[in-house]
Amino acid sequence: RRNLIDMHIADSDERFMSEFDPKTYADMMELAQVDTAIVYASSCLGNCYWPTKVGHMHQGLKGRDIFGETIGLLKRKNIHTVAYVNYWSRRACLDHPDWQMRDAKGRATLEYLWNPGRYGVCCPNSPYREFFLSHIEELCRDYEFDGVWVDMVGWFAGVCHCAHCRKRYLHEAGRDFPAV
Repeated sequence: RRNLIDMHIADSDERFMSEFDPKTYADMMELAQVDTAIVYASSCLGNCYWPTKVGHMHQGLKGRDIFGETIGLLKRKNIHTVAYVNYWSRRACLDHPDWQMRDAKGRATLEYLWNPGRYGVCCPNSPYREFFLSHIEELCRDYEFDGVWVDMVGWFAGVCHCAHCRKRYLHEAGRDFPAV
């Protein structure tokens, strides 16, 4: 039995995540006879649930490492752990507008994708790729878990027309990026 509890929780209110209890979480996984718990390390909003040196830690945690605490408790209960990381990052889109995927009209995913303002997708041809990989490297260096699930990898926003994609296309194809 596997379990994933959705934790795409904003940090716009300092109360959010401030009362998260890793012991209760682990106890409930044991009660449910879960053999593998997929534990959020980061969300599509760009919030991390560990004291990251690379990204943005959820402000409601006030420095508390709920990811580390939770996987530690789960391991003691012989429950396998998978680190959940989301490729999307609203925070990275807001902090680095040039990393955002863009449609043919130049609109960023924050402007048009599904629920405008909520979901931001950064282009893998931008410096976001290295930024994201540094998150994975940090997790793998600092924690022990049985696997990693990288969620939301894909071209959900259609063809990307950002400056990074246009530059790469010109370099590889030898001509300007097609308008259509």
